[in-house]
Amino acid sequence: MTCEEAEKYLISRQTFDKKDGFARVLSCLERLGDPQEKFRAVHVTGTNGKGSVCALLDSSLRAAGYRTGLFISPHLVEMRERISVGGEKISREDFAALCAEVAEAGPDLSFFETVTCMAFLHFARSGLDLAVLEVGIGGTWDTTNVIPPPELCVITSVDLDHDKYLGRTVTEVAAHKAGIIKKGSLCLCPRLPAEVSAVIEKSASRAGGTAVFLPDAFRVEGYDWERNRTLLSGPGGRFELGIIGDRQGVNAGLVMRALDELARRGFRRAPEGLREGLENVKWNARFQVLRAAPRGRDSVFILDGAHNPEAVRAFMRTFRASPFAGRPHAFVCGFLNDKDYRAMLAALAPLCGDFIFTAPASDKAIPPGLLAEELQRLRPDAAVEVEEDPEAALVSAAGRGTAAVLGSFYLAGAALRILRGAEKKTASR
Repeated sequence: MTCEEAEKYLISRQTFDKKDGFARVLSCLERLGDPQEKFRAVHVTGTNGKGSVCALLDSSLRAAGYRTGLFISPHLVEMRERISVGGEKISREDFAALCAEVAEAGPDLSFFETVTCMAFLHFARSGLDLAVLEVGIGGTWDTTNVIPPPELCVITSVDLDHDKYLGRTVTEVAAHKAGIIKKGSLCLCPRLPAEVSAVIEKSASRAGGTAVFLPDAFRVEGYDWERNRTLLSGPGGRFELGIIGDRQGVNAGLVMRALDELARRGFRRAPEGLREGLENVKWNARFQVLRAAPRGRDSVFILDGAHNPEAVRAFMRTFRASPFAGRPHAFVCGFLNDKDYRAMLAALAPLCGDFIFTAPASDKAIPPGLLAEELQRLRPDAAVEVEEDPEAALVSAAGRGTAAVLGSFYLAGAALRILRGAEKKTASR
């Protein structure tokens, strides 16, 4: 099996259906020698921010000298991004070989189940000090939750998303997130609404674990928009964090406490990596500012994977604080049909009068014409354009000042691939 063949196989397995809990996954893992039991892990979930926390924690642990594994989802440009060791994504050869091995042991697994088993097998064979695992959806029934009790659990935020699977109230969502807490587990959380905290505390107690809710440790002092940095102040002075966003202070606080707790569990050097880890982290499509010239049209682009109402609200707060809000700008948007696109458009409409709607590369993409109709109902005075092709949408937006691309990680990933190509062409001239 080649890497391309592995990707095609995985695409053919794309389904969320899970009618038998973990039975198929556990059977596959048993045939593979139960790799999930052969490494130590930190388990991270949350409606938003879980990817950033995973990236920050992995970066900080590597800065302290530890060999880490990182499992994240979704990917932006290529599937291999989901699995990395020591800060390097898995090789094409290993990705293909692991896919073939897991497919033979578990031919009835879904896309995410297969990739999760591949990650566990890779981590078990890589001599890790610690793996950082990002939950795919929810927690209780997420495939990553087959691991034994982890060193730590983290819940980054709780809000409405994936209501088909997680429920239509924040307390239902919280119960799913808290499902990663196991006997003896310590779960770190930021300050959350009282009804959400109560659910998490009850779930932790029932599982034999403990939930701790942390006050804000860091304050956002400002941003370096050219260098994609958030400037923080907190314990130990001032810090630079290599991701922009007003929630990054909360994320940094969770990581700082996680490193302290890991030090109590034998990772003595872990806190030493905080400053360097925050500064050196690389994490795309989180209010990522870049300059590119698609088809020769130079412009500033902001890529953000905001794909649910909470994430869109966070994007809006950061955008309003940016210099781009006072300059000509357009929003390039595309959404999937399992998201509350009406709520997101209602939030975005007052912020921008120039929208370009396009379709992310997914069979769940909402037709951009439907989005245009909804936006014009909300804001009749807005300029609205429909471009089915994301590259055509980016080219059109490039002539309008700053272009913010948001609504889906599928769209953000496509934009990153297209704009990186445009950057290379510009640099070669």
